[in-house]
Amino acid sequence: MTVIETRTSGNPLFPGWYADPEIHCFGGRYYLYPTTSDIYSKQTSYECWSSDDLTDWRNEGVILDFKDVPWSTNFAAWAPSCAEKNGKYYFYFSAGDGAGLGVAVSDSPAGPFHDAIGRPIVGHYPHGAQPIDAHCFNDDDGQSYLYFGGHKKCVVARLTPTMCAFNQDFQDITPSPGYVEGPFMVKRRGLYYLMWSEGGWTDHTYMAAYGVSDNPFGPFEYGGKILENNPEIASGAGHHSVLLLPGAEDDWVICYHRRPLTETDGNHRVVCLDKLEFRADGTIAPVTLTNTGVPAHPAR
Repeated sequence: MTVIETRTSGNPLFPGWYADPEIHCFGGRYYLYPTTSDIYSKQTSYECWSSDDLTDWRNEGVILDFKDVPWSTNFAAWAPSCAEKNGKYYFYFSAGDGAGLGVAVSDSPAGPFHDAIGRPIVGHYPHGAQPIDAHCFNDDDGQSYLYFGGHKKCVVARLTPTMCAFNQDFQDITPSPGYVEGPFMVKRRGLYYLMWSEGGWTDHTYMAAYGVSDNPFGPFEYGGKILENNPEIASGAGHHSVLLLPGAEDDWVICYHRRPLTETDGNHRVVCLDKLEFRADGTIAPVTLTNTGVPAHPAR
């Protein structure tokens, strides 16, 4: 009897210290946009990784450098987000603590990206929300939204078709007293699942939770924790993104960062993939952290 081995992604997905990953499938290829996990002064640019099947990841190099964004702080390049609209790719990025959120554009999901408007798209703290950790969500009716927020506040506003401006004021949608940062939205069977990170990013209290609504603005009914510390696998699992696998009806993966058990440096985080499961009642099962990751799945 021939045994056919299933290739898996393995965890971490690739070497190096990275965090806050956002995963997408664009044009028949997977793309992953992380933060370089290092001290703030060395976080000066963004890289992109890509794969045909979730297992072999290629570093596409630097896709945006703060030296090309004069209004940035030139450090603290935190959690980015990428979205496609009308054949263009829009990259929302934290331009440094206090500088605000920027938006860059490219003809390719692998960049290079250039600053689209020459100033922050968000340069203040609406409802007290720190302008970091942007997530761009494209609804199935074509409307795009930008979610973001630190300092325990989360806000959202509709983007105009240009993807570089808003057509309404920001709304405070902070979903839970435990909310800290890292919002991410998915829509499944008519319901909106807002996910976020809680706890302290430098230690084992870091984790992720979710809430559900029939409206992208909420209110969101708290659903529970989906990522938690596992003392046998890794600590500090959180700040994630979720993807419905191409061609699948209801097969999802969750891309997140975690800290190896042997590491004590807060910046020593790695990017991982595991399975995300929706139960029959629409709730999300807690994620099982693994070292094997997920099976290979072609992007086409």
